[in-house]
Amino acid sequence: MGADDTKEMIETVDVSPRLPEITGEEHGPDVFRQLLHQAVRVADLANAQAMRMALDFAKVYEREQGVRHEFETQLGQMTLMEKQATRYAEDLASMLRSERERRKELERALEQERVANEELRRTGLQGISHLLLAATIKDRTTGEHLQRVRGYVEAIARRLGLTADLVEEFGYSSVMHDVGKIHTPDHILQSEHHLTDEQFGVIKQHCIDGERMLGEARFFETARAIAREHHERWDGRGYPDGKKGEEISLAARIVSVADVFDALTSKRPYKDAWSADAGLKAIEKDAGERFDPEVVSAFVALYREGVVETIRCQVAANAPEQPGSSAT
Repeated sequence: MGADDTKEMIETVDVSPRLPEITGEEHGPDVFRQLLHQAVRVADLANAQAMRMALDFAKVYEREQGVRHEFETQLGQMTLMEKQATRYAEDLASMLRSERERRKELERALEQERVANEELRRTGLQGISHLLLAATIKDRTTGEHLQRVRGYVEAIARRLGLTADLVEEFGYSSVMHDVGKIHTPDHILQSEHHLTDEQFGVIKQHCIDGERMLGEARFFETARAIAREHHERWDGRGYPDGKKGEEISLAARIVSVADVFDALTSKRPYKDAWSADAGLKAIEKDAGERFDPEVVSAFVALYREGVVETIRCQVAANAPEQPGSSAT
């Protein structure tokens, strides 16, 4: 029982009707009856007060038990959540460890692929260099033609704003644009007369043969496109597939301009070499029909800046001393 409850009980008892003072002269049954009634009343009041206090205590206890139960329930939930959070953290840590291991494995695989690609690239470039050297040794005209075309292609690609990697790729791939002519009979390649329709049909086949000869290696993907498409025309009247516009790969469109310019300005068994100015006018004239106009604009700008002539002089200066024997 609390202090407030005790005080209230005392105050309740204090305000109860007081017993009359009994003197020696006032003895009798009425006095005792009053005392008895008063005592019963006080007892009833005390019992009522005790009952109220007991009920209040029961209510307080019930509330406390409810609070305790709620607290225990929440504590149990928090404990369960803590266990779940612990398991989640452990699972997350395990996933992170696994992810780090997978990342390391991926990095190792990428590094291995990079090394393999670099090795493939070096091998491919060596093969192209040997091919170019062999062509130069066998036929100076052919070797110089390939070197000039490569120089023009790289200069045009740089002028168009391509990346250094693409410039290099377009350059070494251009060297193989006529590789399919290995299958073309020499009497057709070296003919000093205009070709018949049948002979020209044989010549056209070198585009398809060149693509096939370059196989399926990713390193030669651009070279395959150049070999097959460098005789396609911007207006769609070329061969072997009649592609037009941007259906033709950019590398092939660039090689087409470089190859035709060099063919026009070089001596062939069936014609004399044109002047560089005449060759340039022919390229400009066919812009939008045979050639991509943007590529032609880049080449014309290079020509006027002296870049084309510089390339021609550099190739001539680096050429072997032995004379050539045939044309390409």
